[in-house]
Amino acid sequence: MNNCQLAPVCLFVYAREALTRRTVESLLANPEASASELHVFCDGPRPDADARTRAQVQAVRDYVRGITGFARVVLHESAVNLGLSRSVIGGVSEMLRTHERVIVLEDDLVLSSGFLRFMHQALQTYADVPQVLSVSGYAHPIHHRPGPEPAQDATFGLRASSWGWAIWRDRWEQIDWAVTDYPRFRWNLAQRLRFNRGGSDLSHMLDRQMAGKIDSWAIRLCFHQFRHGLVDVFPRQSLVENIGFGEGAAHCRHDVRPPHAVCPSEPPAVFRLPTEVCTDPDVLRQFRGFNSLSARALRTLKRWWLDGLAGCGAAGRPPAVPHATAVAAPRAARPHPLVRHSATG
Repeated sequence: MNNCQLAPVCLFVYAREALTRRTVESLLANPEASASELHVFCDGPRPDADARTRAQVQAVRDYVRGITGFARVVLHESAVNLGLSRSVIGGVSEMLRTHERVIVLEDDLVLSSGFLRFMHQALQTYADVPQVLSVSGYAHPIHHRPGPEPAQDATFGLRASSWGWAIWRDRWEQIDWAVTDYPRFRWNLAQRLRFNRGGSDLSHMLDRQMAGKIDSWAIRLCFHQFRHGLVDVFPRQSLVENIGFGEGAAHCRHDVRPPHAVCPSEPPAVFRLPTEVCTDPDVLRQFRGFNSLSARALRTLKRWWLDGLAGCGAAGRPPAVPHATAVAAPRAARPHPLVRHSATG
């Protein structure tokens, strides 16, 4: 691929220097990185941020100012705290005013060395296929049944991911961030059920967004995807691992997802992308399972239990683990993070 066809990479950061460093290092392991532009959007500290948080924000800025290894590094530093939603919408919009496509990252992702290759190839392949809304680098551990046709390296879904993704200008410009048709959707049970094909949490999350209880750019992206019957393309094997759990995470201190492999360090030279845009009912069924009510309830219970163990330890009491293998038992799947302010509040 000609270097002029490489989409720029946007990285949104806030106050986690160690995680930001790991994200950048994994990005640099991609062969295409040296020919890529990196734009780093640094959010400002919250008005009520204490001295420790302000020092962490500054530490991230000090680190990103010294990043090398890319064709060009551009810093966008905000003096005020925008929050993740405003940062992403504003930053991506700014980039797409001068570029046809963009790749978007946050500060808590470890990437396969084939991440950029997959993203650029998919952006090129589906540039003139308006039915494809976006490209996702993350994938749930879905079992793909063998078929009569040669295996492909990607498939299509109904719920865009916010863990390493890319989009084109013409598709981004069509998104109604105000969700002006929400009143017609709110009490339409049939529409709500159809929206929830991507996960039983989607309609409720949109309700919370419109009520001002959360501030998520990604739920609005997913609603646009649903309203227009669009799909996203994602790899059969994940090219992204989220490491943003634990200390400093705004919503999820404990990672309760099942372990699954990230693409090996030697990805294919050319990804085999499907030429026909169609969804696989079995893949959609498994995808719904990762975001079902029962799966989400189990994850919540596990987080409560782990929070309780952490609290006992903090109080100087030894945590009561029922069995030696309890903590290491297989973990339930977690949905794509439609609301995640861990990067910029």
